[in-house]
Amino acid sequence: MSDDLVMISFTGGNLSLLPDVARAMLTPVALVSGEMYTATDENGVLVGFTLWLPPGQEGLTSEEERQMGFYTLLSRLSDEGKDYFSSVIGKEFPAFIDESTGIPQTHLNAWWCSAAMVSADYQGKGLAKAMFELVSEKVKKTGALMALSTTNVRNVEIYKRLGFELKGHRVMKSPWTDWPLWVFLKDTTA
Repeated sequence: MSDDLVMISFTGGNLSLLPDVARAMLTPVALVSGEMYTATDENGVLVGFTLWLPPGQEGLTSEEERQMGFYTLLSRLSDEGKDYFSSVIGKEFPAFIDESTGIPQTHLNAWWCSAAMVSADYQGKGLAKAMFELVSEKVKKTGALMALSTTNVRNVEIYKRLGFELKGHRVMKSPWTDWPLWVFLKDTTA
């Protein structure tokens, strides 16, 4: 993770905060506001997951969610890190998502994939496809859209193969390192 440009920025350049970022950003979605789809190996060990926020749901809006690690993360970030989190992650990032998709408040008006992961040993074996298809079938029944972003160029072609359309790309600036951002949208009714 030390070469993950977005995580360098999310931690304010302090990679020892990676566990805090994970707790703050993933736990509330997994346990309160979102839906989690998982893949396990033959021994029941987690080898992949996707986290989704259905339309109308937004992470970190309740006190319960913020107490699941967000306040801890904020208390450990430098002042510069707090400012960056507030201005870029809290404002510029969602504004670019909306601009790219053409949907105001995309994260509230589409099924938003807040995280997707497949362990290295299981990549290329159809796990991501299977997890995304579970959600896609559910979303198709509602007529909603699916949306996501990635900061890893390796994922761009993967999401295209999963039926997502690339809607935008830009480089996000930070005091620690700049990081790339790609935005995708999928119409499940097409």
